[in-house]
Amino acid sequence: MNHLSAEPLIRDEETAHMTRTSRMLLILTAWLGTLLLSRLPQILLSELGFIAPSDWRRWWWIIIGAVLFALTYIWINLKPLRGYFLIMTMIYVVTILRLFLEQTSLWNSWFGLEKTWLVRSFGDRLGIVLMALGLVGILALLGQRRSDFFFAFGNVNVPAEGMRLPWKIAGPLITLLLTALFTAGILTMNSLTITIADVLPLLPMVFVLAVMNAFGEELAFRAAPLSQLWQVIGKRQAIWLMALWFALGHYYGGVSFGAAGVVYLTLLAILFGKAMVETKGLAVPVFMHLWGDVVLYIILALDTA
Repeated sequence: MNHLSAEPLIRDEETAHMTRTSRMLLILTAWLGTLLLSRLPQILLSELGFIAPSDWRRWWWIIIGAVLFALTYIWINLKPLRGYFLIMTMIYVVTILRLFLEQTSLWNSWFGLEKTWLVRSFGDRLGIVLMALGLVGILALLGQRRSDFFFAFGNVNVPAEGMRLPWKIAGPLITLLLTALFTAGILTMNSLTITIADVLPLLPMVFVLAVMNAFGEELAFRAAPLSQLWQVIGKRQAIWLMALWFALGHYYGGVSFGAAGVVYLTLLAILFGKAMVETKGLAVPVFMHLWGDVVLYIILALDTA
């Protein structure tokens, strides 16, 4: 009798063990695959003295993404990651299409090198927005609803986990602190003195650029892949993974570059990803993202004036 009553318990333990093993496999595969799809291989090779052509790097990402996507058909235990690896691959495909568009004569007639910095920057940010909308189209074709990939305002009244404040309050407070620190840091490092008279004429266009950049990056580089990952490997793992992938992409470029930049941007992107998943929308992460961009674009605009 005792033996018979123990059998269901043993089966439950075996099922739980298989579930934990399957989840760990998905987490490890997601991390390994994402690091291969990040700039980490390029960084390591460059540090060893090997500089790969940019075209080679882009095709590397597409090939690796296609292999990982195919692997989800070969190894059925990885099937839950199929949508994620597909979207990660499509991010690089859409990037190549964007670069092709920006090399056309029509695009250069609008936003070419002979134009002012503001016009060139508008064209550059327009490319990011078009990329994001392209990924929205792909997700829609896959049967995803807008809410599935956070393409919505979101519920800003939900509490920020660990903060005991709703995101409509926590978001602005965090943004105010981060923007103040970023502004102080960038002015100190560059020994800049900026007056209100310098900033006011630039502010409308700079704000437009910042909104375009924040919207495009949050939708293309966070919402699209994160939407396919967080329910597979869990919110925390997915947010950290997407944050690191995003930060590694800035290792060789941008204001926050190098190892210190990767650490800074990873922590920043964790906040954005957390806001996105918890509110189920773009409003809070885009709001938090854009104010640092406003400061950055003001500095760049004044530097090129």
